[in-house]
Amino acid sequence: MRLSLTLELGDREAPPDFASRLSTRACRDDMREFCWDFAMDPRGIINGEPDAVLALADLSGVDGQRLLDEAFTRFGEKRQFMYKGKHLLQSSLVRNRVRMCPACMAEDIERLDCRLAARPHRRSMWLIRGMRTCERHGMALAEVGKLDGPHVIHDASRAIADAIPRLQFLGDAAVLRTPSKLELYVARRLEGTASGSWLDGLPLYAALHLPLVAGAVALHGPKVALDDLDGDDAWECEAAGFEIVDKGAAGIRPFLDELQAPFRSRRSSAGPKVMYGRLYDWLAHESEDRVYDPVRDIILEHAVETLPFGPGDTLFGRDVGARRLHSVHTAAQEFAMHPKRLRKALRKAGLAGNDSDSMIDNRVVADPERVAALAKELKEAMNMTAARAYLNVPRPHDEGLVQTGLIKPMIEKPRGNSGMHYTFRKADLDEFLERLLRKADPALGDDPAFETLLKAAKRCCCAVMDVVRLVLDGKLERVGRSPAERGFLSVLVDAKEVRPHVVGPAYDGLSLHEVEKRLPAKSAAVKALVERGLLATVTVKNPVTGWMQPIVREEELERFRREYVSLHTLARERGEHFARVKKALVAAGVVPVGDPGELRQTLYRRADIPTETGNAGSLWGANLSMDNGNQGE
Repeated sequence: MRLSLTLELGDREAPPDFASRLSTRACRDDMREFCWDFAMDPRGIINGEPDAVLALADLSGVDGQRLLDEAFTRFGEKRQFMYKGKHLLQSSLVRNRVRMCPACMAEDIERLDCRLAARPHRRSMWLIRGMRTCERHGMALAEVGKLDGPHVIHDASRAIADAIPRLQFLGDAAVLRTPSKLELYVARRLEGTASGSWLDGLPLYAALHLPLVAGAVALHGPKVALDDLDGDDAWECEAAGFEIVDKGAAGIRPFLDELQAPFRSRRSSAGPKVMYGRLYDWLAHESEDRVYDPVRDIILEHAVETLPFGPGDTLFGRDVGARRLHSVHTAAQEFAMHPKRLRKALRKAGLAGNDSDSMIDNRVVADPERVAALAKELKEAMNMTAARAYLNVPRPHDEGLVQTGLIKPMIEKPRGNSGMHYTFRKADLDEFLERLLRKADPALGDDPAFETLLKAAKRCCCAVMDVVRLVLDGKLERVGRSPAERGFLSVLVDAKEVRPHVVGPAYDGLSLHEVEKRLPAKSAAVKALVERGLLATVTVKNPVTGWMQPIVREEELERFRREYVSLHTLARERGEHFARVKKALVAAGVVPVGDPGELRQTLYRRADIPTETGNAGSLWGANLSMDNGNQGE
């Protein structure tokens, strides 16, 4: 049987929509009753059953395969559908609200000449929730009516007919826009065109819903209410979400980084449920669908690589497996250590940045293997007292080893007003001892020429650390080892071999002690001459002790002796008693240079002394003796 009043099958028109238009064309108000009138099963047409759809095609005289191609074929127990070979869920479809393109409606009305209410038809892809824009006209779909009640839910022509009087308004109010990348992707996928998107690996319903959730979280925050999104808001979320998930992990991981970022500097702890928000809740608690496992895998991988998860922790009901990161909190618990001590050690070792000071313990993270190694070192670490005993080095040379950098603490911090508190790695102390004892020969332990590092330094008038460095640098040919001692105090060296390494270049001049002998004069007198500027000095480094000391150049000493002479030296030069000489000088009106009490001697300028005296009748200044006789004043 074939209808006398039939219709042309519309472009991409679904079977139940075509049946609804036929019913309207025949002036039958109810699509189901129309089907029953001709012994057709309306439920079979709605569910895309081939026999029912082909019966409809025979009744109307249209291409049965073409009509069947637009069917949403129901299967399974959970209201699942196949559309053009693509898997959809009932939640993927909008069946109780009729969405139309006002421009397409106007074209349908203009093109057909049947009953007006039967002219416009809905395109099958407009039933898919994520398709919200007409690609042909670049116009947002308008909701023209609702199909309330189980008997009218698929009778689309009723709502379309009611909207025809409002078509002008619908067209004027329509939003013009380019279809989103998600809409274009879905359209091409329905056509069977490969896009290369990561979403190709998911069923179409998952490829529709995942961008909506991701985009909603991206645009409205982790606590977004998905049920509140519809229309333009949903379109914007789907467009943004498609940009995130289109490339899979390459796009999703940076998005997860952005969700984590606000929590890195917060003082309160937060896990993936708080950081990833609705995206995590949906995948962990609202959907058990295994098709989303690739997304769960990406989130799980990101979480274990950026958060301190370890064995026993679960995400999406799975054990996270091997630990990828340790935090100060998790490491302190695992290794039974105080978190403050561990945090300082991590920063000192370069495993935590300076910005970690403002983070809570659970945010300061590092490689678990390096943290475990550091924790082991901390367990074996020693303070200064323990390190001093371990090395067998006496005070204050333990501090000397630190100050010269021969041993380096892993942690150092101020200790009130009493200096620094140090913590040393046992491995660093062992490495120092190994270097120190590397060439130490026990066979030389009984050689009387060898003595401890401390005695050799004293004998050579040098710092103990200078001798230690000679041993460490391998600059001594022979190093002994005392069997009666251990560690630092067991090392023996020959002072004669040490001395050439610690003696500096000789200076050009006379020490003050040598000046005393050359004048001659007592040390207090020489010191007074220097302090009052009568005898000039220069400061040089002692080649043996390394200390800075004053010396007098030879030419300076000769200048002084030409210009000045003490009373006792003058008396010796005259071969007379100093009292007789002093009496003659006083009689001649010659006065000393400065206060003899301050200079610790009676000093005259040679230029002030007359060449002869009235009483003595002898020449002064002739044949001046320059010998080194007995000391004068």
